[in-house]
Amino acid sequence: MKFRVALSAFALAASPAANAADWSQATTAHMIVYSEQSADDAKELAIKLERMDEAMRFMLNIPKDTKPVPDSAKLTVFHFGDTDDIGRLAGAYGVYGFFKPMAGHSTAYIPLREAAQRGSIGTRVERGALTPDIVMFHEYAHYFMFQHAAAAYPSWYIEGFAEVYGTIDLLPDGFVLGAPAKHRGATLSVLGSYRVERLLDPPEELQWKDGAQIYAMGWLLSHYLSFSQDRRGQLDKYFALINQGKSNLEAAEGAFGSLSKLNRDLDRYQRSNIRGVEVTFPDYIMPDVTVRPLTDAEAAIMPYRIESSAGVDEKEAARLVEPVRNLAAQYPTSLPVLLELTEAEFDLSNYDASETAAKQILQIDPDNVRAHVYLGNIALRRAEEDSSQFAIARSTFALATKLAPRNPQPLFGYYLSYRLAGLTPPEDALIALEMAYEFAPFDDSIRTALAHLLLIEQRNSDALAVLTPIANNPHGGKRAKKIHELAQDIAAGETSEALAYLAPKLGKPEDEEEGDDDE
Repeated sequence: MKFRVALSAFALAASPAANAADWSQATTAHMIVYSEQSADDAKELAIKLERMDEAMRFMLNIPKDTKPVPDSAKLTVFHFGDTDDIGRLAGAYGVYGFFKPMAGHSTAYIPLREAAQRGSIGTRVERGALTPDIVMFHEYAHYFMFQHAAAAYPSWYIEGFAEVYGTIDLLPDGFVLGAPAKHRGATLSVLGSYRVERLLDPPEELQWKDGAQIYAMGWLLSHYLSFSQDRRGQLDKYFALINQGKSNLEAAEGAFGSLSKLNRDLDRYQRSNIRGVEVTFPDYIMPDVTVRPLTDAEAAIMPYRIESSAGVDEKEAARLVEPVRNLAAQYPTSLPVLLELTEAEFDLSNYDASETAAKQILQIDPDNVRAHVYLGNIALRRAEEDSSQFAIARSTFALATKLAPRNPQPLFGYYLSYRLAGLTPPEDALIALEMAYEFAPFDDSIRTALAHLLLIEQRNSDALAVLTPIANNPHGGKRAKKIHELAQDIAAGETSEALAYLAPKLGKPEDEEEGDDDE
């Protein structure tokens, strides 16, 4: 049976063991998995995620890739520790997994097992019901959505969509999609006192129950609108109205009609025998996967790689750099170790040391794109005091783009080498920005740079369409709130503040908080 979900656009402080025998890498067409498990376990995990990709492509009518996917476009998955380790890495107790969308190196962090104690009153997650597989599939659903159709989705749907796919059950020759989200049962039990109107048009100041219902009621509403025949086509209409710039309430009432009736229907749906859809494929062939154990050097650097990839502040970077230096001295020809040293020194603004490490990499591997990108970024940082460095950055990013034409990082860097220098970007730089956006539409820095360019070109409605996904990000923090305010100004024809705020700058904006998606 074929079933298509109704969508329009789309619709650490942890310390993993450093024993190479404990770590394996499994690579498939769309992901690179690093697992603190045996090779067989890593293989099984990678196959599950690749089959998840197949299922989502089938359900959402996304064609198969016609070309091999470069590593820069694959999701890197770190699979280690327990749920408490993931929470410590995320800096928030009760986070069981999270996803970081970044151009060239999107990452997901998934636990091996459940911790002895878990959850908090605000999450309303039933013990034992939220399994590592559900977390893993939830995070991959986010990656797939942002990779293939980043659009203006409201918070409830971003999480509800991922919750629907999070409970997928893989069969030997297919899958079952749409099983009840039992781990949200405690939250849904208070559905009668939480109105769908609040979910669709949330207040400015959110309470803990709002955060919990984004997942729970978001799942129920997403499931209802996707699988029930009673409201077929309404989700498409809702997305169309949202992307036309309608307010949350206008879009909801325009697509769903009476919200009081929707609340009653949703309550009835919750009490019904909720079902999904089963899909089987004739002559199904399991995905290909390549598995290997990590070397001693790779395993030794893994704890620091995991922590730095999740994001570090200056204090954390200072704590990491010395042990990374020691490992670089122990393994002077290991590319993973040298890459981590390059990043660790860069994070501390030790640009000379970072440059030395990057050049050491290029002596071993002259075509290493990440090393070239670091050299380009080092030149951009130095250009703050020496404008001649912009030309060095430009040529470095151009070389990296020749080596990896589909990597968004050097493409974006090439554009920045003009914009940050105060120059009008030439046509090839504009094309580079557009290509970077095409390859990494989920990256906020690239997205805001494109919106800034569109505002310069007085294409305000296009700029709004580009900005709305950031404004709607449920984990976007202060930056998402600010961009939401700017979007309202742009809609009213006022663009001066938005042009100043969105203009590309070196480093992280002062009001930007970590905007990772978390489960």
